[in-house]
Amino acid sequence: MVVALAIVAVIPLANFIATSTSRTLFLSRSNDADWFAAMAESPLQTGDIANLRELAVRYQELYNTPVFVVDVDSRVVATSVSGVDVKQDDIAAALHSTLAGRLPPEPPALWPWRSGEMIVSRPVVNNGSVLGAAVLRVPTEKARDQVQSGLLLLLGGLLISIGAIIVGIVRPITRWVLRPLQDLDNATHQITRGALDTRVSTDGRAPELRRLGDSFNSMALSLHQARQREREFVADASHQLRTPLTSARIHIEGLSRLSPTARFALSDIDRLGRIVQRLSRLAGSDRPSAADAEGNEEPLDLAQAVKERLVGWKAVYAADDMELIVGEMVPGGVAPELEVDDILDVLLDNASKYGAPPVEVSVTRDGTEVVLSVRDHGLGLGSRDLKKVGERFWRSAHHREMPGTGLGLAIVRSEAARVGGRVVARPPIGGGLVIEVRVPLIDDYDA
Repeated sequence: MVVALAIVAVIPLANFIATSTSRTLFLSRSNDADWFAAMAESPLQTGDIANLRELAVRYQELYNTPVFVVDVDSRVVATSVSGVDVKQDDIAAALHSTLAGRLPPEPPALWPWRSGEMIVSRPVVNNGSVLGAAVLRVPTEKARDQVQSGLLLLLGGLLISIGAIIVGIVRPITRWVLRPLQDLDNATHQITRGALDTRVSTDGRAPELRRLGDSFNSMALSLHQARQREREFVADASHQLRTPLTSARIHIEGLSRLSPTARFALSDIDRLGRIVQRLSRLAGSDRPSAADAEGNEEPLDLAQAVKERLVGWKAVYAADDMELIVGEMVPGGVAPELEVDDILDVLLDNASKYGAPPVEVSVTRDGTEVVLSVRDHGLGLGSRDLKKVGERFWRSAHHREMPGTGLGLAIVRSEAARVGGRVVARPPIGGGLVIEVRVPLIDDYDA
């Protein structure tokens, strides 16, 4: 409302600027036209207009304003420029009034978005009889520029006034009204950071905001209780899994001497044990080991870890009559907490289900990265699908009818990101698909 009133008040001021500028120009040129009319009285009576032409030319040179004189029949008798068209609408209207013995009306206000000359005419009179008229064709560019400058200053003042109003009145009111929402926003950020015991105050609030605050507090309480139930479940599950895993490991150890597959199963049991250990730490039931707490574990040789895992996978591929090729294996140290077995299991399982043999596995170095690559020789993926590899629950249109969840590569990407790495999918030369897991090379690893 205050802003609208300020705008309404500015409109008359803008009109005043344009009108006063126009009037000033009109009055100054009217005096010049009166002088020309007086100088033209004698030439129009005697017919000697040579001096009158010279005066018109000199006036235009001084003031850059064309001027001409007509007789009572609207015929041009003296002019500073040639080609005067007395039938032009604005000139004809001015001459019609002037030759009838009446002063033309004052021209309209000069606005910057309009153009054209200002026509100023005065009658040449002798003893009450009109002998002709002196007419000035006044340029208005400078006057319109003055009006534009005045309007810009007025607009600047309006904006400053509105800004002052907003800062002085509206802003404090807005802060007072939005303060509960700001509190709610801050509390939401605390919730997202894991502080599930965060609550907002509902005292002294409007009824709508009070209900919103109560709903937020109820939601936060539900999240806190869900987190507690989750931790209790994880703790109970990890505790219950320890005993059967220990028993299964004892039995499989006796078979590991007889079969590579049994040794592969034994490594799976060990991996399940590590998963249970991580679940226990997540639930807060166990404290981290000294090595974890101090971060002093030795780097993991990715190539060696892959070789060990491939022992079991070779037997799995052989049982399915699929060729598994072990390519270049360059030693390279990576973060010890990288779950190499989980990553390799997902990549080799996907290659066997969705790709085509032979499947090639290699570990190389690329600058400051260690690269685990798994390539198959299947149909591969299109450029659009390559950009979606690793998204949760995404599956290629060619593979939607096959069993799977679409979470395998998402888990691989998450595991790589956990140690500062990334996953790259690309089409190799010769067709198929290459999935690269690129993780940072640890500098202090001694190959």
